[in-house]
Amino acid sequence: MITVVIPVYNNAGSVEELAQRLSSTLAAFAYEIIFVDDGSIDNSREKLRELAENNKHIRLVFFSRNFGQHPAICAGFEYSRGDQVVLMDADLQDRPEDIPLLLAELRGGVDVVYTLKRVAKTGLSNRITSIIYHYIFSKIVRVPVPTNIGTFRALTKKFKIALLRYRERNILYGPLMFYMGFNSKFVEVAHDLRPSGRSSYSFSKRFALAVNSLISYTDIPHRLSLYFGGTLVLGSLIYGIAITTQYVVLGRGLPAGITLLLLIMIMIFGSVMISLGIIGSYLFRVYQEVLNRPRYLVAEQINIESNFDGANNGI
Repeated sequence: MITVVIPVYNNAGSVEELAQRLSSTLAAFAYEIIFVDDGSIDNSREKLRELAENNKHIRLVFFSRNFGQHPAICAGFEYSRGDQVVLMDADLQDRPEDIPLLLAELRGGVDVVYTLKRVAKTGLSNRITSIIYHYIFSKIVRVPVPTNIGTFRALTKKFKIALLRYRERNILYGPLMFYMGFNSKFVEVAHDLRPSGRSSYSFSKRFALAVNSLISYTDIPHRLSLYFGGTLVLGSLIYGIAITTQYVVLGRGLPAGITLLLLIMIMIFGSVMISLGIIGSYLFRVYQEVLNRPRYLVAEQINIESNFDGANNGI
């Protein structure tokens, strides 16, 4: 069986066409399509209900509120039953007709197939932030990550089971999949324009995602804070030795002026506040893990067995 996992957030304008094209593409396979609605505020849920009534291959999971894209992906993986799992967005920029290509590569012996966008048709700001983000997490996982990599990908059941063993609250599946290793392959596919709506990933959200990746998967912010503090201490020490030598050897008076003192104090306090903020970010994540709250809550599920509870660990 093939499972297609699709997070949905305000995609009312595209889910009908997406479902039709998926059904046509997968007609020769045993398949299921899992739409995970992440608290949409448009009429996405109504359209999804209509689709599920007419197609029993379509399974729906409705969150009680907006929990985010990655919890929605987690839910889709936990509810999936397929031997191969395909992850794609609901905005029709990923082409359902390319799924057989990914599955063919998957059956060639690899565990996960990533897609590369053949033509980047997004705005300049999106391209810049995407390049920066993928550059950052390629350094994090120490694996060259193409800047035009997409969410669209296929993975084996073995890879999915290994992926679900990571139970942290602030999970980011992009860096995590590369961090896990396994046999992988890249496939170039077309990337279409969005037929309706606009991306929910603004510049600020992309920047926050990059920062979250740094904090969640590395100690780089902590080390940068340490290096910055060490530089300030070293600079202060060198400056102190210089003015003391000037006073002892040359007989000149120590420099006076409140401006210099204020500048030094501001630099010191600024570095302290930055360090506290970085430490606080790590502590907050530890606090979230200790609380062990669920990643998501399901308000409704359709065409899913009544005794199924999200792999017993998701809700």
